[in-house]
Amino acid sequence: MSSEPKKPATAELNVQDVVTLTARLAQLLAEEVDLLGEMKVAKIEALQKEKLFLINALEAQRKLVDRNPHLLETIPSQDKKDLQDVVELFNDILEENHRKLLVAKEINHKVVQAITDVVKQSTRRPVYDGKGTTNQAPYETLSVTLDKTI
Repeated sequence: MSSEPKKPATAELNVQDVVTLTARLAQLLAEEVDLLGEMKVAKIEALQKEKLFLINALEAQRKLVDRNPHLLETIPSQDKKDLQDVVELFNDILEENHRKLLVAKEINHKVVQAITDVVKQSTRRPVYDGKGTTNQAPYETLSVTLDKTI
C-alpha cells in the first residue's frame, strides 16, 4: 500500500446546474403565483418540499463560491449571460410572488374580520334603553305583564 499524500479536492462550479436549479425554482414560484391568484393557498403546500430542495442546492453552490471566489473567473461568458438572464427572470417572479402573498394575506385578514363581525353581531343580546327601545327594535315597545291565577 502506498502512502501518497492525498491531493486536495478541486472545487468545481457547474454554472449550468445553477442555471437549471434557478430556472426550476422560478417555475415553482410562478406556479405559486398562479395558485395565489386563484386563492388556492392549500395547494401551495405540495410545492414546498421541492422548493426547499432547490433552495438548499443553490445555497450549497453559493457556499462553494464563497469558499472559492476564484471559481467565478472560470465561468464562460455564455454561461454568465445564461445565469444573468435566469436570475433576472427569477427576481421578477419572486417580486410578483411577494405581491400576491401580500394580497392573499390582506384578503385572509378581511375574511377573518368579516367572520368576527358576523359572530359579534349574532351573539349580541338586545339591550333596552330608558325609552324601552333596542338597537334591534328602534321603535318604542310596551312592556306587558299578565297576572294569571290558576
